[in-house]
Amino acid sequence: MNRDITITYSKSDLWWKTTLEDLWVTILEGGSNYWVDKIEHNLTARVYKNLYGTGIDTEFKSELPSLKNGEDLMHNFQVIVYHGADESDSRVYSETVRVKTFDVIYDGIKLLSDDVKMTIMNNGDWDANDADHIFQLGVFGEVRYG
Repeated sequence: MNRDITITYSKSDLWWKTTLEDLWVTILEGGSNYWVDKIEHNLTARVYKNLYGTGIDTEFKSELPSLKNGEDLMHNFQVIVYHGADESDSRVYSETVRVKTFDVIYDGIKLLSDDVKMTIMNNGDWDANDADHIFQLGVFGEVRYG
């Protein structure tokens, strides 16, 4: 008699902070820049303070949330992903998608095949291609590019 079992395991906050930071850095620095034209967020110091209760002086832009800082990414702030630009004029964006920094990675990991998911969750072992697939799955629900 065969029985299916489900095992639930929750990763720690530290694991998620590290994973988010590693994946976003990989996405931004080469994993996805063949199809992503630009990623930006428009959080102002005032909005950030209201959302997260952190006092930020507007003169210090570097204190705004960073797409390369795991702790900031855990706040799950919204970003705009520009993609599909006309190759002859990169200022013409054909599509924009709004995603949240944590949700897009979490959703992408959930949609990976079981074997790839286990490798990533157990070893933290991924490359730029894996990071790109996670990002595309999180953004589109499928791999559209490459």
